[in-house]
Amino acid sequence: MSTLTVPDATLAARLHELYHDQSKHSVYQSVPAFVARALGYQEEIHSLWRSDAPRYDYLAARLALPPQATIADIGANTGFFTLNLAHAFPHWRVAAYELNPRHAEFIRLTAAGFGLENVAVRPQSCDFAGLDQLPSFDAVLLLNVVHHAGFDFDRHVPDDNAAYTDHVVAYLRRLRTHTRRLVFQVGSNRGGDKSRPVHPRDDDHQRLRWTSDVLRAAGWRLAALGYAQLDAAGAVVFRDAPADLRERANAGTLAASEPFFAAAKLERFPGEFHRRPLIIAEATVSR
Repeated sequence: MSTLTVPDATLAARLHELYHDQSKHSVYQSVPAFVARALGYQEEIHSLWRSDAPRYDYLAARLALPPQATIADIGANTGFFTLNLAHAFPHWRVAAYELNPRHAEFIRLTAAGFGLENVAVRPQSCDFAGLDQLPSFDAVLLLNVVHHAGFDFDRHVPDDNAAYTDHVVAYLRRLRTHTRRLVFQVGSNRGGDKSRPVHPRDDDHQRLRWTSDVLRAAGWRLAALGYAQLDAAGAVVFRDAPADLRERANAGTLAASEPFFAAAKLERFPGEFHRRPLIIAEATVSR
């Protein structure tokens, strides 16, 4: 179990400063609960907008990695997933790939302050060319990153959906040479720009079809497929979609209208973030 090694107020003040750096993706992730408890420090993120903790709970319960696993968190931001995994699984080694220097420092200071020696921060690009420098990992987290291709990285990608889709397939195919297990979530527009939709914002069926199609084309299969739901108390949780829906997605045989989506009532969530499927994928072919 990690322990705090620096004064609470000093670390909390510095983390708050780094968190609010005014960059495109600042004020984006929650602060891990173990950090918030120890420091009395939290950043308010509307739970119906993002729900980092339920997504973490879902993926951590399903990763099924060996005791000495290695994990990469690509586009780690302020390290919510990196830090939680390193804290909960001290024998795992987690590498946070984050180019924003202030967000990278947020992760470094938190890891150092809590004695998380199994965290490494890599200020290294994981654009398409940068994947060649990526070591092999037991699992890679790629959460809501690739829809920024053509804007925040890989700016050579033409500004149209067909070119973008081809690029995502090529990116995921190349990533498969570095890991056999992928945690994946992706936005419904390019560059975070609502005027550049890949598919209609409210079309959950098409969102799953596109996501599963690019994964299958790149040599991946869905091992777990999670969606946001509300529990009896009204709190957000991620739960497994029906296995037959997942397997139809893997086979490319989704029905024209899947009854799951009517029952799931994903439209209750503001924005489309919660409507993105949360996927754990496995490589289907050799590296």
